[in-house]
Amino acid sequence: MPRAGDADSVVCSRQRRLSDHPAQASPPGISSCRGFTLLELMVVLVLIGIIFSFAVLSLGGDKLAETMEQETRRLVTLIGMAADEAVMRGEELAIHFTDDSYAFLVLRAGDWQPDENDRLFKTYSLPAGLYVQLEVEGEPPLLLEPEEEDEEDEEEERLIPQVYILSSGEMTAFTATFGADQSRYRYHLSASLLGELEWEVEETF
Repeated sequence: MPRAGDADSVVCSRQRRLSDHPAQASPPGISSCRGFTLLELMVVLVLIGIIFSFAVLSLGGDKLAETMEQETRRLVTLIGMAADEAVMRGEELAIHFTDDSYAFLVLRAGDWQPDENDRLFKTYSLPAGLYVQLEVEGEPPLLLEPEEEDEEDEEEERLIPQVYILSSGEMTAFTATFGADQSRYRYHLSASLLGELEWEVEETF
């Protein structure tokens, strides 16, 4: 039969073992916390880098880059609208580009004419400091009679389109590049023969 002294020694031994290995559970009212994992830290750093990049672009003084993006988006929207109208109305439309402007034209009475009454498609001049360069693929469609196209006396007054937007849903494949001498960015807008539009930005230096 165990004696009282033996019981006391057993209790003391158990207490020593418990003190050597404290319980992992946190005391009531105190919440346990853990540190960030490496993956979480990497995600945070990537997000900070993206935000910083946008801040540098918008606040770093290159306002021309922001303007070029706005002009690229504007032209994309207008070309999409013109393509829809050409199909719905059965009209042949086109675009005449210069170095700092563009105008949407409609084929009427055998001639390409701007619609100055349409505030969206009338001749539009780019903001100061911007220019547009055009690269066209393929040959223009034969929409006018040869004798009408060869009239030299009216050639200077006519607006000769470079990009055609047809009622068939097709379009001249082209690339329009928006740039500015004081900016290192260039915005490229490309169109396929089927009227698919896409744009991208390029950093030149």
